[in-house]
Amino acid sequence: MISIKTPESYINEDGIIKSSGKYIAKLGKNALVIGGKTALSVAGEELFKSLNSSGVNFETKEFKGYPTESSIQKYTSIAHELGVDLIIGVGGGAVLDLVKAVGERSNISVVTVPTIAATCAAWSALTVLYDENGKHMAYLILDNSPKLVLVDIGIISRAPIRYLNAGIGDTVVKWYEVAPHEVEGHNDISLRIGLQTSKLALDILNGSAFSALKNQASSNVARDISEVVDSIIILAGLVGSINGGQHRAAIAHALHDSFTTIPDTHESLHGEKVIFGLIVQFILEKKPEKEIESLISFMNSLNLPVTLSQLGINDDVASKVSIVAKGVDIIEKELDKLNFEVSTNLIEKAIVKADLFGQNSLKSGNISNKIA
Repeated sequence: MISIKTPESYINEDGIIKSSGKYIAKLGKNALVIGGKTALSVAGEELFKSLNSSGVNFETKEFKGYPTESSIQKYTSIAHELGVDLIIGVGGGAVLDLVKAVGERSNISVVTVPTIAATCAAWSALTVLYDENGKHMAYLILDNSPKLVLVDIGIISRAPIRYLNAGIGDTVVKWYEVAPHEVEGHNDISLRIGLQTSKLALDILNGSAFSALKNQASSNVARDISEVVDSIIILAGLVGSINGGQHRAAIAHALHDSFTTIPDTHESLHGEKVIFGLIVQFILEKKPEKEIESLISFMNSLNLPVTLSQLGINDDVASKVSIVAKGVDIIEKELDKLNFEVSTNLIEKAIVKADLFGQNSLKSGNISNKIA
């Protein structure tokens, strides 16, 4: 059985926030709007105007922190108390993951309004659960994606460039995590779709990312930045939304999850930890040094972290690397499907080697606008 979870509608348009109410009103008339403080300050005024003009009543709650079991329960209770028929999430991945879980537990439709494009959270039928301190706990697989995704490309283009860089990093990783399973694709159409989708995303990013970042920095909304954002949200979201019932090892994401056990890394974004994990994966795969250096050069050009220090780990490094390596949680039968060897000892050595590659690249000033 193949399961494909997608939003009913996805709209990417400059200024869409100003007419968001007419789309949202089709899904409900009483909404709970949950957003981060910054996100609401950026998008709230136009969103609220549009909701009012479209006859949608709403209550607004600010959210900060991580999507935890307790925060999901808290906002689920608020939704029940208010008797709303719609949840609107405004912000980045933490807020959007929260509202998706709240909507599922309340059996209420969800609208996501991303104000940054650092992950595919606006699209995916998944909530990443953390504890109150930011340690990864689990993945909550949801029955549905949000009903509606409203992407105001103007808002996203004006966000700090670091978020878009992280989104590019997270999306690049999708292809390289799926690729080691390519041989299985002959017997699994869902995997073949994932391979082609993630490859399309990679091709778009190789072709458009730097033009998009240039336009973003100059506050011009252009086709390139729109394509890049679609790659981050739609294509990366699709890769994780098509499931043929098989679980496969995702080394870079497993490393991200383990890195969250180290408080030093909590200021690093999801995509920043994941893309460093990809360097580690390349080393585990025994890829040629030239290919590893090419990836790192690409990361340097996006100001993505290529060293442990850039991830925030500056002291007691050996001990923390050991903790991360031991914390990588992939079940044995998934590892058996990989075409390269993975063990705690090998991961630990690969993290150290990745850090050295990164340090050397920074010294040499090696920068490239393409991965290969």
